[in-house]
Amino acid sequence: MSSKKNRPVQVAAGAVVLRDSTTGEPEVLVVHRPAYDDWSLPKGKPRPDEDLAVTAVREVREETGCQIRVGLPLGSSSYPIGKGPKTVHWWRGHVVSEHRWKKSSEVDRVEWLPVSKARRRLSYEDERGLLDKALAAEPTGVLLIVRHAKAMERKNWSGGKDWKRPIGTRGRRQSKRLAGLLAAYGVAECISSSSTRCVQTLRPYAEAAKVDLVEVDELSEEAFEKKPEGAAKAMRRLLNRVRQTMDQPLAVCGHRPVLPTMREAIDMPHKPMLTAETQVLHVDGEGRLVVQETVKSKF
Repeated sequence: MSSKKNRPVQVAAGAVVLRDSTTGEPEVLVVHRPAYDDWSLPKGKPRPDEDLAVTAVREVREETGCQIRVGLPLGSSSYPIGKGPKTVHWWRGHVVSEHRWKKSSEVDRVEWLPVSKARRRLSYEDERGLLDKALAAEPTGVLLIVRHAKAMERKNWSGGKDWKRPIGTRGRRQSKRLAGLLAAYGVAECISSSSTRCVQTLRPYAEAAKVDLVEVDELSEEAFEKKPEGAAKAMRRLLNRVRQTMDQPLAVCGHRPVLPTMREAIDMPHKPMLTAETQVLHVDGEGRLVVQETVKSKF
């Protein structure tokens, strides 16, 4: 029998969901769990191979009927449970829509509470700290940089020019999974290199979410070889849009040789990316990086 020290960490994800109120005091979404007779922030365990940001959005919807998008990551909280240690990863949640909620054996009450009342009602000190952290956080915008999904090997491609080369079977699985991640952040528009493999990487999400998928020639490998500054200018335009709107997350898909310039153009240090990897940049109103998340594909 394994000791408690060697038990695997149980992982979960949740969100601190805030909204404005007519009183001027923000309200926070909290739930009551009858099995524990506690009041807490909505959270839950991931499904197999589910990205944690996706888990947070799904759990909030299932427990409260509230559809959210995640924004700034708020870190994690850890504590022991019967099965061993547990770590919950948290995000700031932004309300997209609210739907009819039905109580269950897991959650029997859902309330929007003024934050002053929520601090008294929440059962756990670490969650009260998370609430304070979410309230103190500065507004941020989100720019997601994606490396295209796995493409057909060049040696196997007989369809003419390389920009037409499509994603392969693995790439299609990656792009389908990516759609869930982009949905979790509420991506409002997809921007892609005009190369087929980049467009196909973002298309499943764009079609499902009914958002624009804009092709930008300057982000393609071919255009980059001729005029690198074109990709840099395109990225600066995108960052400017994000910092001006703040609540309209954008996703941009590019190629391995172009990605260093794409990041350096907006003063973000470059880190090598795997196929279908996503780097989520949270930026302030001046376009400066506040925090970065890296989400690697599991396919």
